[in-house]
Amino acid sequence: MKTFKKSLCLSAIVLTAIFMCMQQPAFAQIKIGDNSTSINANSLFEMETTNMGLLPPRVALNSNTSAVPLTAPVPEGMTVYSIGGTLANGYYFWNGSRWIPLLTGDYNANIVTKTANCTLLKTETMVLASNDITVTLPVVTAADNGLCITVKNNGSFVDLIIVIGSGGALIDSGSNFYLPRYLAGTFVAYNGAWVVSDKHSKSTLFDVGPNCSWTSVEQIVAFLNVHMLAPTVVRLSDSLFSITETQVIDLPFPVTFQAASYGSTTVGPASGLAGMPMFVCKSECYFKMIMFDASTLAGYGTSDGEDAIHIEGVSTYHEIKDCTFEGFYNAVVSSSNAELWLFECDIYNANKSGVLLNSITAGAKLRISETDFIDCRVGVNLDKGSNIIVQLALGAYDNVNATDTSIRYNSASCTFSKMQITDNAWNNIGVFITGFDFTRSDGRDANAYIQSNAGVADAIPTCKINVRDNATATTITTAGTYYKAAWVNTTSLTSKWRIENNKITYLPENKRTAVLFITGNISCNNSNRVVTLGIVKKGVTSTRYGECNQRITTANQPFMFATVIQLEDVAKNDYFELYCTSSTNGDLVTFQDVQWFTETR
Repeated sequence: MKTFKKSLCLSAIVLTAIFMCMQQPAFAQIKIGDNSTSINANSLFEMETTNMGLLPPRVALNSNTSAVPLTAPVPEGMTVYSIGGTLANGYYFWNGSRWIPLLTGDYNANIVTKTANCTLLKTETMVLASNDITVTLPVVTAADNGLCITVKNNGSFVDLIIVIGSGGALIDSGSNFYLPRYLAGTFVAYNGAWVVSDKHSKSTLFDVGPNCSWTSVEQIVAFLNVHMLAPTVVRLSDSLFSITETQVIDLPFPVTFQAASYGSTTVGPASGLAGMPMFVCKSECYFKMIMFDASTLAGYGTSDGEDAIHIEGVSTYHEIKDCTFEGFYNAVVSSSNAELWLFECDIYNANKSGVLLNSITAGAKLRISETDFIDCRVGVNLDKGSNIIVQLALGAYDNVNATDTSIRYNSASCTFSKMQITDNAWNNIGVFITGFDFTRSDGRDANAYIQSNAGVADAIPTCKINVRDNATATTITTAGTYYKAAWVNTTSLTSKWRIENNKITYLPENKRTAVLFITGNISCNNSNRVVTLGIVKKGVTSTRYGECNQRITTANQPFMFATVIQLEDVAKNDYFELYCTSSTNGDLVTFQDVQWFTETR
């Protein structure tokens, strides 16, 4: 026996028809149609046919809460099919106070297409929308509770469907509901407003991949160029994304491009990108957990411009974190006064530079931490910029060729307001840090803080003066008055101090403690004299540091002297000189040999 089953609605209609039309003894079983001689033992009423259907009562319902056109009172459970009224066509049952729709399946939906701004009718229950349009839901009251309308974006990747309520009616307490390609929302009327039964959030997280609303980086960038509403995260699926033309990111809000997990997503160049970078960032951008691979296009990365990321935004902020770069001409280029941070990245086989700072606007900021540069012709290339701020910390620089340079500073076209290079490691191949000159008397590079880098000496302020066989005497005109010792340096070495014979000047901005070690031989033209030595700061002889007395018993005989002096808070342009005096007027004191070493801490 074949069971004829349409839905719960048909069952309700059958029961209603049976109880209204059939007059049979209590509990008698009734069967009509084909094979009417047999009936299921559990069936009170059964219909069997292969070529006919059930036609229920048809009425025109115009209100959920009115019994009309039926006569009140309507018994609870009464079932009808509404057609021609203001309510959507379909089966309804009376629950004692209102009509409740029974069927809301797709086969009962009234499918319509919309390609321009429109206001829906209550009967338009399934809407396929395309283009950039606004779809307005119909006016509803409490009498329409339960009315369902589904809107689906059936357009292209740049289309955005905005759904709003008529007359200011809210949707889940909000005014707008956004549907990008492929996504749909079912809107249910409730007390004059709308709720969404299967809500797709208008969140700012967009997935890109083969089965997503956007299948390529180009598509999501084109969409955001038109429809970006807030800071956005673009999550790339586990696959390879090919870039066929430079993606210019110039958006009203920050955007983050990230992989679903580390190492799962590769972005690489494709045919058509030769000679051009993959990304040009003019607005705030973030890249996270992405593998950038130049090898996806044969020969890419060997010519100028074939770079992964260009930072060109003026006074913008950018971050690149947990990414790898393989085989680009330059992995990352910053050419404006943007602030760029690189964290925990690996850059391999850069044919020119791992990171190139080539700023045409003053004030660029570059901060790199825990990033490794492997087999790069230049790891970090500070080629051009004025008043730049650079911080390079905790990186590893593994050169392969003797001509490779880990960190290059082009002093001819770069100036800095802050330069900190600390706690980096180098594998002793090629050159580690080049371009700085800490011996300059003008202090051009004196404020570069370069310390605790494995493979190169710390660039701390130090200096050394050597005087040998000096014959120039210092005249002590008045006993007890201090006079600057006269000599001409034989040799000198310096880092961040300016040396002018018997004068050393501290050049860096930051204050330090200086320790001076001074030894040598002095003589006097008279016997039995007491010569007192001391360091004078900035020519102020009333205060002397490290004073010591030297007792000379024999005229013109050299006697050794030594003193150690610690000076606190030595500041920029502080200078120090060795002064002396004698116990007798008119003595001539000669500093024949001097060894003066200064270090700072």
